[in-house]
Amino acid sequence: MCGKRKGLLKELINEYKYGPVRGMALPLAEILDELLPEMENVVVVPLPTIPKHVRVRGFDHMVLLARKIAKIRGWECRKLLSRKNNTVQVGADAKKRFEQAESAYDLRGKVDIDKVYLLLDDVLTTGASMTAAERVLKNAGARKIYKAVVAKS
Repeated sequence: MCGKRKGLLKELINEYKYGPVRGMALPLAEILDELLPEMENVVVVPLPTIPKHVRVRGFDHMVLLARKIAKIRGWECRKLLSRKNNTVQVGADAKKRFEQAESAYDLRGKVDIDKVYLLLDDVLTTGASMTAAERVLKNAGARKIYKAVVAKS
């Protein structure tokens, strides 16, 4: 985690998450790069953005960020998860977020039990999305799963 979602970090994330500012991916990836531990045999897995937001923005901001951090580190990046629904968690309470997240993700590829998986998301609020995504990977056979977020809300 880079830090709390406030001040300059909040502005950077908001520009990247809600505006069509692709150029924020590299600075955010570089910040993450400074904080992530050294690891080998890593597959970066972005938490998928709902299709509606991808259409509005014109790109999937998490895929772009995942590709940047993977390139910096020489890691693999795979879109192993897909969204099964278009539920929006902004404004939902913790209970609702966990309910929504439970049915939010599908596996869209094979998991290699010898790889290290790094789940990547922009903002951690309750942890519902990360928990649900991690469960999908574990159920598919992933043994080593780490999680990284840009900011905590």
